[in-house]
Amino acid sequence: MKQVLKLSIDMQSFWHIGSGEEGGAYADALTLKSAQSLPYIPGKSLKGRLRDAFELAAQNGWFSAEFTTVLFGQEGEALNTAGLIRVSSATLSNEESQYIVQNQGQSLLYRTLQSTAIDSKTGTAKDGSLRAIEVALPMTLTAHISLNQSHPLYDAQQHSHYLTALAQASKLINSLGAKRTRGLGECSFTAQLEEQA
Repeated sequence: MKQVLKLSIDMQSFWHIGSGEEGGAYADALTLKSAQSLPYIPGKSLKGRLRDAFELAAQNGWFSAEFTTVLFGQEGEALNTAGLIRVSSATLSNEESQYIVQNQGQSLLYRTLQSTAIDSKTGTAKDGSLRAIEVALPMTLTAHISLNQSHPLYDAQQHSHYLTALAQASKLINSLGAKRTRGLGECSFTAQLEEQA
């Protein structure tokens, strides 16, 4: 048995993780979806936000900068190293996913938001400035963080400490996804240690 960290991500507002695709007249930017057309947050995106939170925590004396490098690795021109953590994508629970798919309710999980630029002199919309973005509804998603036990820097005696530190840092994340500085993607994290076979 090994410990993993279960992250429950409570998305409290509309949110958008971009797919990089356009939806024609429907929306200029579509939300990333699984093969079953369900919204999710890629593990890579979560790991990036966790790293940001961990670096902020380290700057405020919670952890050492070296600890951040051990967990998340290091990138640069001279050096690329992998970190200890592995982050799964955040998804709806299996029960919720099955229910939605069986009842063909995927389209009910999304909305489109429109915005336009206003000309300050005339007070009218600027030509060609209307944009529509597809967003997902508020929901709770779950991800798991595990540790690479074959990593050369892995220390079995620190296993719980690593995960506890990640749980503490995750509390600093209050938004996810695109346009999070403009009101989208408000969220809160709840972390729990779990035993996994």
